[in-house]
Formats: sequence, C-alpha cells, structure tokens
Amino acid sequence: MQGLTSRRLILISYSSRKVKEGKIVKIEAEFDEFIKKIRISGDFFLHPEEVLDDIENTMVGLEKDTGLDELVMKIQDAAGDAQMIGISPESIAMVLKEALK
Repeated sequence: MQGLTSRRLILISYSSRKVKEGKIVKIEAEFDEFIKKIRISGDFFLHPEEVLDDIENTMVGLEKDTGLDELVMKIQDAAGDAQMIGISPESIAMVLKEALK
C-alpha cells in the first residue's frame, strides 16, 4: 500500500490547580502515548530556577499513563536538593496527571 503514512495525533492539554502547599501550579503538556513536551509555571518558588528545566526534561519521553508514584520519584530525582516553596514533587505530579487525561 504505497502512499500511506501513519500520523499520530499530538494532544495539547492544560491543567491549573491551587495545590495543598498554597501556590498555583500550571502545566501545559503535549503528548500522544508519550509526553512530548511540558511547561510548568505558577506562583511558586524554586531555587535554583534551572531545576524547573530539569524537571520538565525528565518528564519528556515518559508514557502518558505513567503512575503517580513514578512521576513523583522522577521529579524528586530531577529536583535533587533544590528548594521548593509552595509546591512539592507530589503536587507537580498530580497537576501533570490531570493535564494528561
């Protein structure tokens, strides 16, 4: 069957939530079966700020159905000793799971 190409639908989704630590976390995600790109923003504090890029890059390539516990563990590993004020790895993972629905 010549001329047939397989195309995957890339979805873009957004989730925003005031998390239990008191700040707002916003996530925009591009995905099909796998996370292609995410952007995390909000009114929280993270030091050093570059850790946010590390967290986002760590999520790329994961299956969209990755479990909450595994997401939390990967976020913790990417964050290392970074100081998180108003958010936690659990909060980021929960908002990401909402965006991936």
